[in-house]
Amino acid sequence: MSDTLAPTAERQATLHWSDALALDLDFMDDTHKEFVDLLALTETAEDDALLARFQALIDHTDDHFGREDRWMKDTQFSSSNCHSMQHDVVLQVMREGQRRGREENDLKLVRELARELGLWFPQHAQSMDAALALHLRRVGYDAETGIVHQPAALPEGEIHGCGGATCS
Repeated sequence: MSDTLAPTAERQATLHWSDALALDLDFMDDTHKEFVDLLALTETAEDDALLARFQALIDHTDDHFGREDRWMKDTQFSSSNCHSMQHDVVLQVMREGQRRGREENDLKLVRELARELGLWFPQHAQSMDAALALHLRRVGYDAETGIVHQPAALPEGEIHGCGGATCS
């Protein structure tokens, strides 16, 4: 069965896009939708396509997290905060899983990592990314140009922690 056909019962996507994931910031929501779509393609992939799909997910995630980290830096939402550190850890785990998938043919591990990403992402989006989205809207951040249209709304110093109520 081609992985372009409907997934088999054992290969269902853990996560689907929903309004609960939307942060009302188009440039962030578009990136998150792409992540969810690539994750679903990875989770439902046949074995012979799994590592390529997971690599595409890693490539997207590296770019996705890099953009968010840049937005944080551009708007004094500290790039040394736990949000950025979580990005680094998730990418490290994904890359290690891909390495083991390629070198040890551990496809079961890659599938488990994809499933876990589907469980992790909503919490990350609804806490850390939601705090960032609120901050970006408040300062009038334009992701295309990097311009802050309301510089008076920037914090006096860098925001530390994750910027949300869940961490300090």
